[in-house]
Amino acid sequence: MYYYSMTAEEKKKLQVALKRVQGQVGGIEKMIAEDKKCEAVVTQIVASVSSLKGIAKTLLAEAADSCSKEEYTLLLKRFL
Repeated sequence: MYYYSMTAEEKKKLQVALKRVQGQVGGIEKMIAEDKKCEAVVTQIVASVSSLKGIAKTLLAEAADSCSKEEYTLLLKRFL
């Protein structure tokens, strides 16, 4: 099994990005509760998904340097 071995700074950057996504998802929840227009809600959902993909890419880049070819291939297949 693969475990991430990031520096404290790298972890902090990911944690900040994840907090941002949490805020985006909270905003989406509020928009739905307030009956905001579908286009605005979907725009925020797309932004959240994009942010999560960026986080996944960062983790995959770390994995490329730190895990076996087989493990990396499995991670990449799950991402795609």
